[in-house]
Formats: sequence, C-alpha cells, structure tokens
Amino acid sequence: MKPLFKIREIAWAIVSEVEDWLYPYRTDATEPLWAENNSDDDSVVTYMKAQMDANNDRIDRLQSEMLYVTSQISEINNMLRDHNNYEGQESSKTIIEESKEAS
Repeated sequence: MKPLFKIREIAWAIVSEVEDWLYPYRTDATEPLWAENNSDDDSVVTYMKAQMDANNDRIDRLQSEMLYVTSQISEINNMLRDHNNYEGQESSKTIIEESKEAS
C-alpha cells in the first residue's frame, strides 16, 4: 500500500505543477487557494449588519401584524358575544309572551 500511495502522491504533485503552468491566475502561489483571503472584512461586516437590520424589520412587521390580528379577533369575539346575548334576550321575550298568551 505504501508504494501505491507514494505513486499517487507524486502524481498529485505533477498535476499541481501542470495546473499552475496551465492556469497562471495567481501571482503568489506560496499559499493554497483556500488560505488566501481576498474578502474585505468591512464588506462582510456591512453585509451582516444589513442582514440583521432586515431581520429586525421583518420581526417588527410581524409583531405589529400579530397585534392587529389579535385586536381584530377580540373585536369579532365581542361582536359575537353581544349578538348571542341579544338573541338570547329576544328568545326569552318570546317565551314569556307565549306563556302569557297560553294562560
């Protein structure tokens, strides 16, 4: 197994050199591509801040919508309760009137 691994390692080195020769897009090849850091830290911080602000805006909007919906549900419940009370009073009036007529 060790000789096979050594052959594979040599092949990787040769392929890496051919790759650097064919695709010379880097001027400094001392570091691997994953170790190079071309991103600007300020842009990352700005992006993260924008994402946090957008999320906070969404949360605020959802909270205000939730408060509106709960107030509407409360109003509907009050209207239903009042409507049921009114119907209950009418039905009791008719029962009383029917009992008076029967007697």
